[in-house]
Amino acid sequence: MQADRGCDIVGPPSGQSLALPAGGVFTGEIAENRAFTTLSYNGDLTTDWTDGRNHPEDWTGPSTGEGCLVNNPDGFGGPLHTQNQTRATGTALAISYNSDLANVNMENLVVISVAPNTPWKRLVNYPIPADLPPCALGQCYCAWLWVPHGCGEPNMYMQNFRCHVTGSTSVRRLGAAQPPVYCANNPSTCVKGPKQMIAWHQRTGNNVVTPGDVTPPYNSKMGFFPGAQNDIFESRVGCFIDSDTPRVLPHQITSVTGGMTRDKCIAACKAAGYFYAGVEYSTECFCGSAQPSSGLLVADSQCDMPCAGISGETCGAGWRIEVYGTGNYPPSSYTPAVPPRALTTSTWLYACQGVQWGGKCENLRIRHAEKCVSLVGTDFYKKIRSAGPDSGRCVLFR
Repeated sequence: MQADRGCDIVGPPSGQSLALPAGGVFTGEIAENRAFTTLSYNGDLTTDWTDGRNHPEDWTGPSTGEGCLVNNPDGFGGPLHTQNQTRATGTALAISYNSDLANVNMENLVVISVAPNTPWKRLVNYPIPADLPPCALGQCYCAWLWVPHGCGEPNMYMQNFRCHVTGSTSVRRLGAAQPPVYCANNPSTCVKGPKQMIAWHQRTGNNVVTPGDVTPPYNSKMGFFPGAQNDIFESRVGCFIDSDTPRVLPHQITSVTGGMTRDKCIAACKAAGYFYAGVEYSTECFCGSAQPSSGLLVADSQCDMPCAGISGETCGAGWRIEVYGTGNYPPSSYTPAVPPRALTTSTWLYACQGVQWGGKCENLRIRHAEKCVSLVGTDFYKKIRSAGPDSGRCVLFR
């Protein structure tokens, strides 16, 4: 949190918070300078890229030496610390349900989303787990994370945010995060479940050691998968009120033999491909893939009937179902962000009402932005460039 320079005591202005849509996608901006984002100059200096310039889609470094972008004759691309998009190591978002920075630690700051082969372009997508619960008092702590590979000093990057989760009624709890392990050579050794951010090459302590001091990236080499990290939750979900119609978990398993236990029910539901398992009335097992409604959650003490197949373990109660995650998760996927497509950067528009394409616009100025001609019946939007190669032009996007 850069506490050594007092950043931990200077939070964002009241009311400012990063909104993470549960089950949706958070699209952020990465840039070498805030000037090249939509947060400055009305976005007039933005392009698809992080430096406000334009580059070829197959932008790559030279074939000599380390081959970094910055080694090209124009010297651009140094802050990306990479040779090309394929070599970009990936970036991540993490969340802690402690809004007080003093209580945020490596165990409760959990990586929730990974964007592969980033940073690269300005816009970047971070899919958010659907089961991510709301933040207490609407406030959590989040961090953006990156460890680049080569093309400069071996550093790690971290940006801090106040954040909150939207569109969620989940009652699931995040598990304690474990340090990730470099597992590129043996995927069976990858850490499963919630993982910590990577702390590497830090004077005050590290949680990752790699063979030959290889860079630990936010990708499969460290056990992270692209998109939402759906395996970050505790197994136990809670005790819920059940009913005959509808059931909290709709599919009953009747094949369990030798007396019901939690583990037997969970194993049976997992084998059947379900995300959740629930034990009820000592002997019953139900499965489903939709999380139980938070409105049905009751105190754990109401699930107090002993399991028929094991002593010292509870299996729900009468019309009370004890729900667990099975270890199956929704598939994770990743789709890169698609920037608004510029239809033209070279055609000038009249600043005259009703005139369409073509011609020269001598008096086009920023203060006349509202006079950019509207294209009736289209989904285009328009703005005047105030700087850069398109200064003074009305550029259309959609």
